[in-house]
Formats: sequence, structure tokens, C-alpha cells
Amino acid sequence: MTTRAVDRPAPTPHLLRRRSLFERRVGSVVGVSIALTLLGLGVALLLTALVDVTESADNAIELAAVGLACLAGTSLGLAVFQLPDPVPASRVLPAIVSSWLTVFAVSTAVYAVTGVTDRIDDALFESVSGYTTTGLTTVVPETLSRGLLFWRALNQWMGGLAALMLGVAVIPFFGAERAHVDSLGGAHGAPRLAPRVRQGFRNLAQLYAVSTLALFVAFVVAGMGVFDGISYSLTTVSTGGFANHSSSFAHFDSAAIEWVAVAGMGIAGANIAVLWWALVGATRPLRRSIELRVYLGLMAVSAALATAWTWQDTGGGHATIRHAAFSVVSLTSTTGHRVVEWADWATATQGLILVLLGIGSMGGSAGGGFSVTRVLHLWGSLRRELRYQLHPRAVIAVKLSGRSVTEASLAGAAGYQLLYLAVGGAGAIGIAAFGSDLLTSTSASLAALATVGPALGDLGAFGDVSALDRGARAVLMVLMFAGRLAIYPLLIAAGALVRSLREVAR
Repeated sequence: MTTRAVDRPAPTPHLLRRRSLFERRVGSVVGVSIALTLLGLGVALLLTALVDVTESADNAIELAAVGLACLAGTSLGLAVFQLPDPVPASRVLPAIVSSWLTVFAVSTAVYAVTGVTDRIDDALFESVSGYTTTGLTTVVPETLSRGLLFWRALNQWMGGLAALMLGVAVIPFFGAERAHVDSLGGAHGAPRLAPRVRQGFRNLAQLYAVSTLALFVAFVVAGMGVFDGISYSLTTVSTGGFANHSSSFAHFDSAAIEWVAVAGMGIAGANIAVLWWALVGATRPLRRSIELRVYLGLMAVSAALATAWTWQDTGGGHATIRHAAFSVVSLTSTTGHRVVEWADWATATQGLILVLLGIGSMGGSAGGGFSVTRVLHLWGSLRRELRYQLHPRAVIAVKLSGRSVTEASLAGAAGYQLLYLAVGGAGAIGIAAFGSDLLTSTSASLAALATVGPALGDLGAFGDVSALDRGARAVLMVLMFAGRLAIYPLLIAAGALVRSLREVAR
């Protein structure tokens, strides 16, 4: 049997060029990360354009144009870059920081082309505040179209999800921060939330989406409109704080809506594993979690104190209790939603606000701040040191929720405390250098680093950030970014960038 050769047409020069480009793709974690980030932003912007069409369609064309440009950037990026095999661990943090910088740049472009502001620095501030889930804003929400209001809310929702993903994908690289992900495992026999990184991503995304949907339904049932329900559920579950109205939740003047928000903010500021345990019926870890008990106890005691200290000035009654509880939970969870101007409260209550700003939410949540987990680590270390004074040769283990805490975690908490104080102090000095008073500078620095947003002094619960000098706002942007990335990743990525520049210079 004879075979006959089949003549095949030679590849055209165009196909050769495409194949050559594909085969010469550069291995770059940063490049692929930016391309995938542009893909997510492109889809989000096209969705935002559709939302804008449902009302006035004032900005639909601009939003769709930026979205298509992002998708084009994705195609180009994936044609040029590919993931190296294996992925170098040293490139993960620079890739994450690059992705955050990419979303800042795209969102800034959105605000610029839609005419939200005529200053690039204001557009950048709005973008950084949005994605870092901080409640500071430079715009009046009532002047924005429905599409832009949805974009602001979606920014914060994506930022909160990214923060949770960061905790699963990055924190395990740091032994000293391992305690923040230990609870995501099978504590006290509970099923593991994140047995592997990919499965952890999927479980986190599903929990986050379900929580958002449940909160939306609760808001609508409580009397909120559908569009407001979507926006406020996005900015509450992410501990973001952006609102469709300048008066935030005070706009609705509804006790039912405010109590729903209190529950939503409290859950959002708790470790995501708490919600996981509740859904899978693992009651034992819920009962044994000292972090959860301290978090709930801190909010309960603070709300009681705030109620007592504001009772006479506010006339007492249910409204005083509700507003105190709302404000305390908003600050502790680092959400930043408002119903009253807490900057007008008594001095003792303002001191309590500074404490809540300093502590923040639980570790492993979408919230920010120093975290209840680290506070408990420091408290455990302090108790052990006091016992060492009486028993110098004793071997004393620090335990939380019945589990021993590693020395690396204790040392990490102590190191992070020094770093947190140093960054917060430097930020306060930087803000004061541009003319702000001591209370404003200190509270604004703490609020930005904790990603809360509203503070005391000139900023206040309903304060306009435009009251601060542009230099002070630049300092706030750095603090918000550092706080959202838990400082360490940003510093490590900055060090990697400096080393790369030195290598290029050589």
C-alpha cells in the first residue's frame, strides 16, 4: 500500500508573525497579573455602563469606552506575557501591588473622562479611597449619575474581595502572620475553608457573594429602594462606607434599615471563618473563639458607654441607643457609614472613638485596622512576661481559643505594632505639616490607616475631605493604601522595586 504525500499550503507571513509573537511571550507574574486585572475591570465597566443606561445614560458611552480599552489591554498583555513555571515567590507581592496600582489608574481615568472632577489628584483620591474600602470622598454623591454611583459601590466591593483574597494568597508566605489564616483551617474539627489556595478563593468568593445578596434582600425588606439596596449592600459587606447620599444612612431616617446595617457591618468586620462555621453548622469553634467573643464584647461595651455618655445631650430613648450602636459597630468594623455626627459627642466618647479606630476589626475579615487578633497576641505576650517575673524558669505557652500561638506569630504581632505606630505617627505629622490641628491629624491618620475614613476634628463623621490641604490628602492616600495591604506587602514590594531599579542601573 502506497501513501501519497499531501501538499499543505505554507503558512502566511501573518500567521508566522502571530506564532512567533506567541512563542516569544515573556514570563512575567506582574504582566499577567495586570492583564487579568484589566479583564476584571473591563467586565465591571461594561456592567456599569448597562446600569447607567437604566436611568439617564449620561456616562454610558464613556464607561463602555474605558471598559473596551481595558479588554484590549488584556488581549495585548496575555499575548506578550505568560506565567513563568514555577512562579517565583519573590514576584507575588510586586504583582499584587501592581494590580492595585492598575485599578487606581483605571478608576482615575473613569472619573476624569466622565467629568466627575476636573482635577486628576481628586480623581485619584476617590479611586484610592474606593478600592481600599475607605469612606472618604471628594464628590457630592447626589451630583453623580446612577452608573457612577454603582461604579463607586462596585469599587469598594471588589476592594473588599481583593482584601480577603490577599489574606489567603499572600499571608501564608509570612510565617509571622500565619495566625491570620490559621482560623481558616479546620479549627476544633470544623471543615477547612481554605485547604488549598484555589479552593479557598472559590469558597471566599461564594461566601462574599451570598453575604452581599442576603444583605441586599434584608435592606429591601426593611424599606430601602432596589438601587440603594444594591449600592449599600456592596459598600457594607466590603466595609467600604461609600453612600449614595451625603448624609449616608441618616438619609433614610429608618430604624429598621439602621439595625439591618448594624448587623451587616458587624458580620463584615468578623473573621470570614465565623460565617463559614455558621453555614456548615460548626458550633464548637464559634463557642471556643476568644477573638469572636472579644470582638462582640468590645462592640457591646463600647455601645453601652457611648449610649450612657450621649444620653443627656441627645434626649435619650431608642434613637440614642440605636445611633450609639450604629456608630460603634461602624467604627469597629471599619465600615465608616454614618447616622450622626460623632465629632460633636462628649470628650470621653471621642476618646472611645480613637480607641476603636486603633483596634479595628477581626483578622481574616474585609475590615481593616490593627485587628482584634493582634491585640490578643500582644495581651497574651504581656501576661506571659508578667508571669515570667514570678517564675523565670517556667515554660509558658500563649494560647488563644484553646490553641497554642507560635512564637513567630507573637513576634510578628509585636513587630507589626511598632510598624503600625510608626506609620500612623508619621502620617499624623505629615497631615499636621499641611496645617491641620492635632485632633484632626491624629484621628485622620488612624482612620485612613484603618481604612475607616471618617474621623474627628475637621474631618468628622460627615466632614468634607476637601477641607484638608491637597498635601494632607496625598498623605491620606498613602496611609489608605498601606492600611489596606497591611503595610508589610507594600514595604516588601517597594523593596523589591528598589532592588530591581538598582540592578537596571548597574
